[in-house]
Amino acid sequence: MADHETIVVVDDDPDLRETLGELLEEEGYEPRLFENGREALDYLRHGGDPSLILLDLMMPEMNGWQFREAQLRDDRLRDIPVVVMTASRGLDGAPLTAREILYKPIGLGELIDAVERNAR
Repeated sequence: MADHETIVVVDDDPDLRETLGELLEEEGYEPRLFENGREALDYLRHGGDPSLILLDLMMPEMNGWQFREAQLRDDRLRDIPVVVMTASRGLDGAPLTAREILYKPIGLGELIDAVERNAR
């Protein structure tokens, strides 16, 4: 059963990660913050079941594409919705299978709207 208040944030920028965490808390969510895909995957594989994952693409250790590949291969994790956050433009043709792509810099209202649209 999903914890419908938990939002996973995966971003290697500590300032952005903390800002998103604070914003989500203010909106009534319970953020779980991770600096790379490997840490987030470890959390998910050990029982984390968030209602949404906010995923950066460009990160050290395990980037967003690698994270999504691993997530989609795992039967228990594949249905957790993902919203990608990226500064990279021109991803429309990239095989990314995310619910939505938000381009940085992301407005806080835009982010909360995306969370509300996509969280399960």
